[in-house]
Amino acid sequence: MKNLLCTLIGAAAFLAIFPASAGAEILAMVNYETRKDRAFRREGIAIIDVDPKSGNYGKILMDIPLPHDLANHHIFYNHDASKAYITALSTGRLLVMDLKRVPYRLKTIRVPGCAVGEDIVFSDDNKTWYPTCMGSNKIIGGDAVADKPVKTLATTGKAFIKYPTASPSTAASTACL
Repeated sequence: MKNLLCTLIGAAAFLAIFPASAGAEILAMVNYETRKDRAFRREGIAIIDVDPKSGNYGKILMDIPLPHDLANHHIFYNHDASKAYITALSTGRLLVMDLKRVPYRLKTIRVPGCAVGEDIVFSDDNKTWYPTCMGSNKIIGGDAVADKPVKTLATTGKAFIKYPTASPSTAASTACL
């Protein structure tokens, strides 16, 4: 008990002397694109310091360019926030970023049959992802560890994806007539 008390007192003293090292950054990841009528087309992800107590508050700390033809749409984080997934509206691609490696690197995942990527949900065990494909009757099931598609879930008839689901166990319910 005495050792625990000494450890706690030592930790409190350290935090009081070095408060900056005890705090964590508060960062935001925002996707952007230039207007379509611009001669130079640009898309990217900006990482912004949103900690009001930071000297860099409101500043872009990092700018990650994306392919100019991607039409990036949303950023989704897996359950443990170790990866970010960027859906695309027009290319049949899903981008993934490993958030444990700095500088961040993008990996492109081809998602055949998914021309308009909308939203993505993750299984409870974080091992499978399910992006929805707007304007179609498809949901892609993918291996979230290897980041590759493994199956296509499709409805029959005239069903199409209208909006995303809240749970992968009800992924088929996103298909609306």
